[in-house]
Amino acid sequence: MTGSLTPPFFEIGPKNLLRRREIESVAVAAGRAGDDHGVTVLLTVPTALVAPIEGLGCGVRVLGQGMHTDRLGPSMNRVTAESLADAGAWGVMLNHDADPLDGTQLELALRRAAEVGLETVVCAATQHEAVRFAALEPTVVLYEPPNLIGTSRAGRRDWIPASTEAIHRAGPAVLAMHAGGISTPATARAVMAAGADGTGSTSGVLSAPDREAAARQFIAATRIGWDEARRAWPATTT
Repeated sequence: MTGSLTPPFFEIGPKNLLRRREIESVAVAAGRAGDDHGVTVLLTVPTALVAPIEGLGCGVRVLGQGMHTDRLGPSMNRVTAESLADAGAWGVMLNHDADPLDGTQLELALRRAAEVGLETVVCAATQHEAVRFAALEPTVVLYEPPNLIGTSRAGRRDWIPASTEAIHRAGPAVLAMHAGGISTPATARAVMAAGADGTGSTSGVLSAPDREAAARQFIAATRIGWDEARRAWPATTT
């Protein structure tokens, strides 16, 4: 279930906030919106729901919320890279603020994921971490300052252009995702217009009265911001 990822992309991470049917509704709406706007949608779901959400065939790329580094063997209650791949996961998110890994664990997890063809999104809390992790060559580095997680910060994020450039310099094939406090489509648009390869929102989508409509709005805004950045690019290089 692997494949290259090209920007723009948008990620939704339901954590353990929704039941299966609710996640399915969001997945279908987001997949359709992604097709409509040319945005790749990543959906990070609980491990037990990877297979059923992937089985919908709705166009989203399904990630596990994490994994262990154990190899196949007599262990119990461990999520192996092989089990995620066999469940149909496109990839796995690693080092989320709620499930941190130390440096050794992260490097091993990246190797294990690569062994079975899983793409990887690695979370970073600082620009220093983002650059260090980019050198490990995951698919995506998600730079998400902890003070923004779960907030509604609509202010300027002046660090995006420089940090994106630094991530690309450290890992030329690595994509730079910026998130945290992306509570409105306008904020998603601004983040993309600032130069991010991708962004995402959990609370902005899941707390909306109409989650499916919110997913569509965020994904449309992601595309608009990406196109704005592309139009601005020639002006910054002349």
